Amino acid sequence: MLTPPVPEDVEVWTVPLGAAPGPVPSALGALLDDEERARACRLPDPLRRSRFVTAHAALRTVVGARVGRPPEAVRFTRGPNGKPELADGKGLFVSLSHSHGIALVALAERPVGVDVERLADASAATRIAERCFPPGEFRSVAAAPAGRGPDGRAAVFARLWTRKEACVKAEGGRLGQGLGLWVRGLGPLTVHGRGGALAGPWRVADLTPAPGYAGAVALSGPGPFRVASRCWQPPAGDGGGEKSTSIRELSPAIT
Repeated sequence: MLTPPVPEDVEVWTVPLGAAPGPVPSALGALLDDEERARACRLPDPLRRSRFVTAHAALRTVVGARVGRPPEAVRFTRGPNGKPELADGKGLFVSLSHSHGIALVALAERPVGVDVERLADASAATRIAERCFPPGEFRSVAAAPAGRGPDGRAAVFARLWTRKEACVKAEGGRLGQGLGLWVRGLGPLTVHGRGGALAGPWRVADLTPAPGYAGAVALSGPGPFRVASRCWQPPAGDGGGEKSTSIRELSPAIT
């Protein structure tokens, strides 16, 4: 009898980014490298700038804790399509996504992709699905009720969208390459590429990071994994102190 593979743990950190603009704590800005600070400065909107700094400081903090380095000493390179990759990451792969007031950071020992999206209104979900999704997936979005419940049109659309984008991020590709992926079905599921730049397969699980948001995490290959859900909180005020609060809720194995 074959022994079933042991599921890997994938850390997914939820990061609250704030709902109102305000000064970015210098303790967070100091964790970024020069390129990240330059990108933040190019954002004209104070709220977007604050959220960018917080998301990237969170990424550096959780990665630094995992590899035993200060956050400001973590070094990233960028893949051809902008995916962050650890320089000398020693087998650790990361992914970052943010949407409005939420960011997600994923860490795994195989290539990983994570995505979070705030739920759109039903009419926008229908328009985008008709333009971007395979016909069968568009029909499933259009047939869903217009309400904002877990089975509503906005939620169905966001679930499919985040699955696609998580697969694309795991592969380090471009979103346009992944819109044709067939991701409909009860999760968790294995998604196969259809030739071209995105070969797959990926194992994909849905996430529920916060009310009004949908998320997904994808791991390269068909092997099982389980999600360790954690929450990162920025430090209070502008000083030192604890920079993260770990809430580990290990889900059942995603097989």
